[in-house]
Amino acid sequence: MSVLGTGAELGREATGGLLEVPGVTWLDAPAADVDEYATVAAGELDGELDLYRGTGRT
Repeated sequence: MSVLGTGAELGREATGGLLEVPGVTWLDAPAADVDEYATVAAGELDGELDLYRGTGRT
């Protein structure tokens, strides 16, 4: 993941999740690359996107 326009790499941290239930991925952009109004993150996928459509933990 990177900042579109500057190419700065984004830090990321995944938290939570259990077995097939995904967690949350937080992205951290360098302060110098964050726009006052909007910052766009760009990413490339290694393959087809597999969206989780479940309800989470029960």
